[in-house]
Amino acid sequence: MNIVFCHGAMGPKYEWNTRTYDANACWADWLQFFVELEHDVIMQRPYFPHAHVLFMKYDEWEKIMNSQDINADTVLIGHSAGGGFVLKYLSKHPELKVRQVVLVAPYIDAEDFQPFGFYHDINLSNDLVAQTEQGIDLMISDDDAPYINSSFDKITKNIPDIRVHKFSGRGHFTGAELPEIMPIIKWN
Repeated sequence: MNIVFCHGAMGPKYEWNTRTYDANACWADWLQFFVELEHDVIMQRPYFPHAHVLFMKYDEWEKIMNSQDINADTVLIGHSAGGGFVLKYLSKHPELKVRQVVLVAPYIDAEDFQPFGFYHDINLSNDLVAQTEQGIDLMISDDDAPYINSSFDKITKNIPDIRVHKFSGRGHFTGAELPEIMPIIKWN
């Protein structure tokens, strides 16, 4: 088993919820330490360029993702825009089979805000669940931003077989740790 973590949109650093937020850090540092130490699982953390919601370029992100070790034993974890990217990547690569997908507060531009169309041709359907051995899990908090809630609504409407895990008071899951993800990841 291995994990590929796809970070969300960022500045490289900008203010998020009144503190500096580095989308490739947040709880990913904690998760990488835990899975490598406790589970002897390698976690890849590619850095995607132009990772600001206004400047993201799918082709650039796809090229980097294509260089990762992704196979039938891979768990793809995507946070925010990285979660939306994981869904689009799978929809563009129907031949790809993975172990599991875990989406943490995924963003797919359901309100059509992003001008360059990063998510415009995303194909959301249960076919994406069929590309996994263990299914797709989605983590959402009751106090996240409205554009995350509209993304959640669109995803769950179009992928009815997705497993939803609702939390209270976790915002956009930008803290230093995310212990709630551990029982969601299918280790066996």
